[in-house]
Amino acid sequence: MVRHYIRVALRNLTKNKISTFIHLTGLSLSLGICLLLFGYIRYEQSFDGFHVKKNRLYRLEMTDIWSPQERDANAGKKDEEPVGLVFPVVVSGDMARTFPEIESILRFKDYGGGLVRVNNQTYREKHLLYADSNFFQIFSFQLVKGSPATALSSIHGVVLSETMAKKYFGDRDPIGQTVSILNDSVQLFTVTGVAQDAPANSSIQYDWIVPLLSDRDYAENYKRRFNEMTHLIAVLLKPGMNTVQFEAKMNRWVKGYFVRPIVKEYGQSFFGLNSSTYRWQLRPLADAHYNPSEPWGHYTSARNIYLLSCLALVILLIAALNYVLLSVAGVASRAQEAGVRKVMGAGRTSILLQFWTETQLLVVVAVAVGLGLALVLMPLFNVLLDAEVSWGQLPARDVLIAVLGLSAGLGVIAGYYPAWVVARMKAVSVLKGTPTFRINPRLSRVLVVLQYTACIILMVAAFIMHRQMQYISHKDLGFDRDQVIIVRNPSWDRDFSRRLRDRLYNFARNKPEISAWSGMNGGLNGSYNLNGFKLHGEQQHLRQLTVDFGYFHLMGIKLVAGRFFSPEFPTDTLQAKRVCVVNETLFKMLGKEAQIGRYDSSIQAVIVGVCKDYHVESLTKKIGPVEHVLPINGYLAGFLLKVRPGDVPRTLAALSNEWKTITQYPLDYTFLDQEVADMYKSEARWERTITYSCLFALFIACLGLFCLSAINAANRTREIGIRKVLGATVMNIVGSLSSQFLVLVLLSLLIAVPVSTWIMERWLEDFAYQVGIQWWMFALIGAVAIATALVTVSFQSIHAALANPVNAVRNE
Repeated sequence: MVRHYIRVALRNLTKNKISTFIHLTGLSLSLGICLLLFGYIRYEQSFDGFHVKKNRLYRLEMTDIWSPQERDANAGKKDEEPVGLVFPVVVSGDMARTFPEIESILRFKDYGGGLVRVNNQTYREKHLLYADSNFFQIFSFQLVKGSPATALSSIHGVVLSETMAKKYFGDRDPIGQTVSILNDSVQLFTVTGVAQDAPANSSIQYDWIVPLLSDRDYAENYKRRFNEMTHLIAVLLKPGMNTVQFEAKMNRWVKGYFVRPIVKEYGQSFFGLNSSTYRWQLRPLADAHYNPSEPWGHYTSARNIYLLSCLALVILLIAALNYVLLSVAGVASRAQEAGVRKVMGAGRTSILLQFWTETQLLVVVAVAVGLGLALVLMPLFNVLLDAEVSWGQLPARDVLIAVLGLSAGLGVIAGYYPAWVVARMKAVSVLKGTPTFRINPRLSRVLVVLQYTACIILMVAAFIMHRQMQYISHKDLGFDRDQVIIVRNPSWDRDFSRRLRDRLYNFARNKPEISAWSGMNGGLNGSYNLNGFKLHGEQQHLRQLTVDFGYFHLMGIKLVAGRFFSPEFPTDTLQAKRVCVVNETLFKMLGKEAQIGRYDSSIQAVIVGVCKDYHVESLTKKIGPVEHVLPINGYLAGFLLKVRPGDVPRTLAALSNEWKTITQYPLDYTFLDQEVADMYKSEARWERTITYSCLFALFIACLGLFCLSAINAANRTREIGIRKVLGATVMNIVGSLSSQFLVLVLLSLLIAVPVSTWIMERWLEDFAYQVGIQWWMFALIGAVAIATALVTVSFQSIHAALANPVNAVRNE
């Protein structure tokens, strides 16, 4: 019987080629996109889940000791709540000696970009990771060469990633080769191991893994104990340990070990120090990427993962509803087939299974085609979303479950109703040709409303996100970010920095295409020092930027009162009483006591000027109090060159030549506008996801409207013929046929407006500066939705209106 169902289904599918093609196209595209989204979701969820000991492996965290807010026992473990991740280097050894529940404990730190020298060639690598010797015993990073137990046991040994080993030594054996790291001086190391490149879904990335004890600052950090928060800590508990009980025991110890010394040393200096709710906690390493705290290698927004899952379901639902509408539109052509089957003795269940088998067969083919599309489109998907998803990274079991689940689920959702419609038809009425078997489009209208509601919500979301991103891109940030080159200082050496500063400034001075030059520590992407100060008995915090002479002029920042730093004032560089330029927010915060040219005891500096407020971090945060100071001992992390329009390529070529005469370090530069734009990568990626999904969903929904208009035209064939006989024009008939679809779209709009408003208000909450949701946005989206719907249904309406009325009446 099943074989018969399949044979008949294949015959019908190949017979109705156009209908099958439309079905297959809609379902395949929908399933392909859903599989791509599924791959992205599983990729994001898989971060740090590959470690063999992940069930016992935790990241050590601390809550904010300066926060006066009361918190419950698990508040610090909420995904979106920032926590402290860096600890003093002394902590790990003290914990290991105190708690027998700990099997192993590891300190590590990614120093970021660093300069290295191999074979007399200097390179800047992205990830110089310093770690304890048990790094490869706790984590599941595989060594290609060397032993996990001994690779980092010597302070003069270093482990390279496979990519780095290939880059430096080609096919030669790297083990035993000498390499060096360039800090303030040259440190020599011997290659003792080669590790496989860290997986793309690892928060911990590395180019070099260096023994922690070889860090030049280690001894000083250890000596300063709690005064230096420097390293991340991973804790491996023994099997069977209860983490709740361990945390309670650990925090009883923390009060005497850490909190009391901190309170004793700083309690009199800081208002708001809160030791009562301060605690240390363990977060499973596989879940750490859901928390946005810095520094951590990767952050996955759990909310965005949830929304992406909902988006995939919406697209799948729209595809299923569209298939139902397409199938119902063609039911009339299959009615006599069902009638003959019933007359020949087929029961309702048999007919239902026959039509459901046809649907399921089509779905299986669509899933196979959709999977092929997903495989082909994955590179383009990665480019559009700036992702690194690969099907090879996903467990085969997960992909198989997803494919089978989509096949079965979509087959049931999309196949049951059309099959039920055909199965319930009365055989006598169908064979007589009476109109009783006409399709009632009531449920079809409900499905169209659901489809179009989802599409309008996506359209509103895409439009508001686009507006917000445009607002961010074009908002006046209070400084000129265009045509500014940032040259990175490759060394921490102060003498080298002063020489580099003088040479670069002299280079800029002699280049007419460079209009201004300066330098700074930090950046305008949220890189600053956060310093505390006491004001009127309350603890406050300010953002401190270290800038050089000419900074405000180069950036186009306006002066409100006083003056900017100038070499013409020798007092600006005196260390006895440091001078500063504050922004308007800080000056107003300091109150009437703050005077230009006078020493302010709150911030312990002489305020020589007040600049207009400008943004030193993302627009997700409001402008806070900012203090500008001159560099101490002349060190600057970056140098700024303002280039005249059209002269950037020529300036970069001249800069590259000049750099080679200054140092052998590689030239590392970026552009200020790009650095600012990088702060919004996540939001931009989310906007692209919604926009592309919106366009696709709208296409599928239009197919649904097209099908419903076909049902409507078929059901009203006799009415249309009579109207034309009585003198109705084509426009009269088109208007009559299209009016009900206008009602459906308006109903969808009424439902979508409050839903989309609520969703987008939640999304905009992340931005301190918002574009706002206004009535005209919904009016515009509504107009586009109505126009799209009318254009879609007009084809069927015009076709029906132009038909010969004599044929319509005779056929009825």
